[in-house]
Amino acid sequence: MLIEVLATSRATSLDASALYLVLTHAHPYLAVERSKGKLLTDIAAVLEAGRTRCGMFEKVDGSGEGSRHKALDSRWFYVPERDEDRERASLISAIMPRQKRNETKKYKQYYYRPLDKISRWDPEDAP
Repeated sequence: MLIEVLATSRATSLDASALYLVLTHAHPYLAVERSKGKLLTDIAAVLEAGRTRCGMFEKVDGSGEGSRHKALDSRWFYVPERDEDRERASLISAIMPRQKRNETKKYKQYYYRPLDKISRWDPEDAP
């Protein structure tokens, strides 16, 4: 299910909470069977296992903070070339909207942090 979500998503990569939303929307019974925290933990564990075992999932680590001064979550994407199941990889490659560019595999901060509060005047110019 995770591979399907990552491969068919319009976004180039998704974080665990976005994967949770898509999975529970497509398969509502998952939200009934497990709590959100447990399911998020399971999603992260499966993604990390796939990354360490064969590299079929790759992670883009986020640096910086979100709007609530919380560290940004890592974003994940599927790499069909490294999938151990060649039949699944070829099928998913055929339906994937596009290949991942190398630039999308890197974290980029698009917004600059706001400046600290500064005085209006330099001390030497103060009245």
